[in-house]
Amino acid sequence: MSSSSATPRPDASASTPLRPEAAARARRDQSRAETRRAILDATEALLLEVGAEGFSVRKLVDRCGYSAPTIYHHFNDKQGLIDALLEQRLALLVQEIESVPSSDDPVENLSGMVSAFATWGLNNPTHYQLLTQVPEDDVRIIETAERARVLMETPIDQIERNGWLAIDDAEDFRQAIWVTAHGIISMRVLRPDVEWSDTLLDRCIEGLMRGWLVPAEERK
Repeated sequence: MSSSSATPRPDASASTPLRPEAAARARRDQSRAETRRAILDATEALLLEVGAEGFSVRKLVDRCGYSAPTIYHHFNDKQGLIDALLEQRLALLVQEIESVPSSDDPVENLSGMVSAFATWGLNNPTHYQLLTQVPEDDVRIIETAERARVLMETPIDQIERNGWLAIDDAEDFRQAIWVTAHGIISMRVLRPDVEWSDTLLDRCIEGLMRGWLVPAEERK
């Protein structure tokens, strides 16, 4: 008489356990990621407290509890640490710029992007200050910052190709845009005692477009 019991089959949905070597590697990777995150969080907190000029790795060691060799192991040097923090935090800037509603009008797109950039700088003055300390000819390019720049350059190029510049000098127009955005951020950060108008940013952007571009009715 045959047995009615059947040998149970393995559950195909069950996850296959990691091999000891893979499990150990996964734990090390997680530990490294947690260490980097803790150091970056402490770096940001210290920068907000003492500013860029008062920041040092020695102060960071006291703040985060990790030794200087550990910090240098993860970030190579102080500038590498600052760059890593900026790369992480600037991702928010890119998200803000990318979230600007896109239309067929490059002027509208550019205005929205300039507003998004300036608003980010006003809300993140420490990160903005660090970003502006990187010289234009520095060989170090923070990938996320470059992505933000390319996004904002796109509508400028479209405006130039459309022939909408009242003054035929696209480079001056680019510089005027950045001077306006950086000027608004810098003045509000440097002079918090002034009661700045809530509509100043929008009116400056509007005035910039009116001054540099041909009237809307003449744009084809």
